[in-house]
Amino acid sequence: MQNIHAHTWDQALHIASQTAREADLSRGFPLDLTVAFDTFMEDMEPFDRVAVFGLKARLTGYWVPDQYVADFVARAPDKLVGFAACDPTQPEHLDELRHGIEDLGLVGLKMGPMYAGFDPRDPRCDAVYRYCEEGGVPILFHSGTTFNRAAPLRFTRPWLFDEVAIAHPALRMVLAHVGHPFMEECLVVIRKHPHVYADISALYYRPWQFYTMLIAAQEYNVTHNLLFGTDYPFAAGQASIDGLRQANDVIGASGLPRVSSETIEGILARDAFGRLGIRS
Repeated sequence: MQNIHAHTWDQALHIASQTAREADLSRGFPLDLTVAFDTFMEDMEPFDRVAVFGLKARLTGYWVPDQYVADFVARAPDKLVGFAACDPTQPEHLDELRHGIEDLGLVGLKMGPMYAGFDPRDPRCDAVYRYCEEGGVPILFHSGTTFNRAAPLRFTRPWLFDEVAIAHPALRMVLAHVGHPFMEECLVVIRKHPHVYADISALYYRPWQFYTMLIAAQEYNVTHNLLFGTDYPFAAGQASIDGLRQANDVIGASGLPRVSSETIEGILARDAFGRLGIRS
């Protein structure tokens, strides 16, 4: 089983205090988001391979150096796969990306358009997209809502990535969280483009939204483009697995359509890393 979406960072070093306060307000109680390696590995026990990344977004106060991620995954290289991060609003972003991929051995890229305050179609992104397309580096984008007040929602709509995929047809992309709450919009984007996927991370605890998304994915015949992820530390590993397997609980005996076992087990068994061209 694979997990395509997990974070590492130290809250005191890498997350602005305002963002930490907003995270606490969103959940209704304080929580230190710092990822401790041993606790992380315990949570990741169900998975054979895990994609791990931080985030770079000056606008909202996230800044996790790629070296930090590289050092983290180096502690369990047979299991953990590191992604770089990039904020194209910053002047050295392309040099940092090259360093992360070519020198540190990171194999993917995490970008957060709404967190960093840029439109995914912004010309400043073109060099990043070309580099990743030519080098076979997949990009996992945050898509969908957030608790950060400064993060513009207009930059997170899934349809924006349709134009990126048209311009860069060989670029492998993952739209995180199925773009919630714009999930049907995300599904029609991944339906169009063979190299665009969506991960289902951090959705199971909104059971009605989660259920209706999975039903819509079945109706659009795009369940094969859904990848499993957790969004740790915001969601735990086993709870995310159980939440997917219990997706039909919300409808009880109502007679509403059911998410098939083929859909559920197919997501859990999918070779997400292979789909993204990651062989290391």
